[in-house]
Amino acid sequence: MKIVEISQHGCVRVMKQALPLLARGHDVHLVVNKVTQFSEQLKTVTTFQDQDQLYEAVKLHGDADVFHVHNEPCWGVTVCKEIFPKKAVVLDLHDSFLLRRKVEEIDGERYAVSVDERNNVQLADGIVYVCDPMKSIVENTFKPDCPSIVLPSYVPERFYRIDFGRWWGGLVYEGRIDLPDELAPKWDFFQYANYLELAKQAKAIGMDFHVYTPRKKEEVRQAYESVAYLHDPVGMAKLCKKLGSHDWGLVGNIKPFPEWEHALPNKLFEYMAGCVPIVAIYADECTRFIEEYGVGISVNSLEELAGSWAKHRECRKNVVKYRSEFIMERHIHRLENLYKKVMR
Repeated sequence: MKIVEISQHGCVRVMKQALPLLARGHDVHLVVNKVTQFSEQLKTVTTFQDQDQLYEAVKLHGDADVFHVHNEPCWGVTVCKEIFPKKAVVLDLHDSFLLRRKVEEIDGERYAVSVDERNNVQLADGIVYVCDPMKSIVENTFKPDCPSIVLPSYVPERFYRIDFGRWWGGLVYEGRIDLPDELAPKWDFFQYANYLELAKQAKAIGMDFHVYTPRKKEEVRQAYESVAYLHDPVGMAKLCKKLGSHDWGLVGNIKPFPEWEHALPNKLFEYMAGCVPIVAIYADECTRFIEEYGVGISVNSLEELAGSWAKHRECRKNVVKYRSEFIMERHIHRLENLYKKVMR
């Protein structure tokens, strides 16, 4: 089938799904604002700079069987439905504002609602969720009437590593990092990615903290370089190998954040692809997963992690034992089945 992926920045979750679909013989195309790694492997790539260009790019794919829109932002669903009302459109919820911010309590707990998100969830012909809590919260709030699946951000088999080279040890984190004073009120919810205080605590107790991040802003890198080992950004092909050089992979943060409560992020499965056991700190859904398979531990502080450090050996055995169950190729048929269901 011809599948057209629509994404703002072509994040790695897009490619984690697209590459196995290509391998299974599907005709996969990408409409994207920012071209990123692995896009050269797709059938075509069309870039857009504004909404008008996005409309024109979508019009080029009138023969598509399904449009797969990734929600950063989610209004690509509206674009596809305006141009091709009868075409199947699937919305992939990488995250949700419902999981990021809670507002004042009125008759119990009420969640912050993005109108764009509500509209496009209800317009979509099918929805892909990252985890079960997201599915429950979104469906209870927006009540979409379309089929859906839960498909976490598993890693394609080509990126699984058994060779790692130099041993660095220590605690490793990969992904977004921020500084508290660079975040405008509009983006205050990115405070969950402020790891500066964690890095300072790690340094104070003599725990090596390694960070792999795509952030290139000089002020950010200078701040973290003073308290952590800040590595140069690398693509997925090298990242999993580098992650394997460390003892523990971090999910969560040293204090609770709404964003981490239900998250089941890319990095968790990338740690496993690199044979790294996981430590969860105030990350409830990650804790549920890692404890079910014994691939990590949950702690409430870095001091508690230091006291449990040797457990990485036993947890790593379970990572190796179970990680093949979470290769994307073993689950991609569920996405294919969703496509077929919404195309009818």
